[in-house]
Amino acid sequence: MTTPHLVAKLPELVAFAQHLAFDYQKGTLSNWDSFSQQVRAFYTPDIMNKIESVVPGWNQMASYLDQQTLIHVTSVLVALFLLPEYQATPADHKIIMEWMVMFHDVAKRAERNKHDFTHGFRSAAVTGVALEPLGFPTQPNFADHIANWKALTENALIFAPDYNETIQDNVKLPNIVNGIDALYGQQSTAALIIKGVLFHMSINNDPTYPTLAPLTQHETRQYIDRDFFPILKAMMLADSEAWNLFDTTEAQRLRRNTLEVFDDIGRMNGIA
Repeated sequence: MTTPHLVAKLPELVAFAQHLAFDYQKGTLSNWDSFSQQVRAFYTPDIMNKIESVVPGWNQMASYLDQQTLIHVTSVLVALFLLPEYQATPADHKIIMEWMVMFHDVAKRAERNKHDFTHGFRSAAVTGVALEPLGFPTQPNFADHIANWKALTENALIFAPDYNETIQDNVKLPNIVNGIDALYGQQSTAALIIKGVLFHMSINNDPTYPTLAPLTQHETRQYIDRDFFPILKAMMLADSEAWNLFDTTEAQRLRRNTLEVFDDIGRMNGIA
């Protein structure tokens, strides 16, 4: 069965993001005001509804704080297209990375002056349900287990008194990850997409924006294997660099931090 391509489902969005990436490289797109204006103009009601039919929750995500998250997700897609690691990766990995970007913040709740430390798990729950109707192959018992897995994943939260925050409950990870493999097949394209969304808030790559529920060394060895390693690395590079498209110094700092973190993970896990 052919893996669904983002460009086949949402060609207008892919073309728009590629156009922004091209203008950025040329230097004709050089500030957030211009970027935000073009993004808001692109997302007409028809385009929004088309994306919502592919990525459930998109319209709700876009409604927060003057479309703050919508602009960010678009900037991550642009950053991905600019990313050397994306450009050098095989075509099948590009597909995985593109879908991860589309879903990674879909359940994010953007509240003014307050971070959402649990949206990685909630967005993964949305992704796990949404990939099946898009045409991603599933395992035979998918319909019997998807509702319970979704409930487990989106409710895997715990209050952390030290931070006075609700954070992701990593104790639930074995059942969540085993469920992904049981639903879609271990190391399948869909499984890698869901895991990329699930774990994009689980690695500390920026001391100024610490992850409150980071993976332990044991969990890192358990969940970041050779196949998943470059996928998660690209997701986190694009996500970090997207916040600073127009601040080269900060973007380079975050890139160095992220590469150092993944170099350490690679050494620890025996990944070249």
